[in-house]
Amino acid sequence: MTNLTELKRLIDHFHKQGFRKGFIAAFDKLYRWITGTPVKRYSVIDEHIWLGGQPRQTGLAKLARHGVTGVINMRSEYHYTLHKDLSKIHLLLLPTDDNEAPTLEHLHEGVDFIKERVQEGGKVYIHCWEGLGRSATMAAAYFISQGNSIDEAWEYIKRRRSFVRPTLVQIERLEEFSNHIR
Repeated sequence: MTNLTELKRLIDHFHKQGFRKGFIAAFDKLYRWITGTPVKRYSVIDEHIWLGGQPRQTGLAKLARHGVTGVINMRSEYHYTLHKDLSKIHLLLLPTDDNEAPTLEHLHEGVDFIKERVQEGGKVYIHCWEGLGRSATMAAAYFISQGNSIDEAWEYIKRRRSFVRPTLVQIERLEEFSNHIR
């Protein structure tokens, strides 16, 4: 990702998330740039849910070797049409713009997809660009569908991927989702 793209994303964070979260995002980027510390590419949330950033093509093969049988791509700006040999992995594209919330329909579709893969004994990798907002929102929706409260779902995810940063609209959509399934 170019520095200009990163700068645009930071400006967007300030605009959509407010000063506090924008500042945290900027500090996080600056810290990683100075120290060379990358964002953890993926985190194993539980035995069935993996959460992270956009995998490279070789990363998809690695995920399959680890038993991942499903991938949910939350990015509106990228999909896998150019990737070959994905026959062992079920793919679900739920395009959601960066910093925005998935639709209720997408949350239900994603949760159903996860449940199907879990029933088959598989694992699901949920990703957006960095694995901080859109993908974390989908993972939280799954845990909410399993009977957890919104706070419990976020706490569970943050114990394994402490740097997730859901936006206000993503949190509000989860509240809507939670009310819809209860």
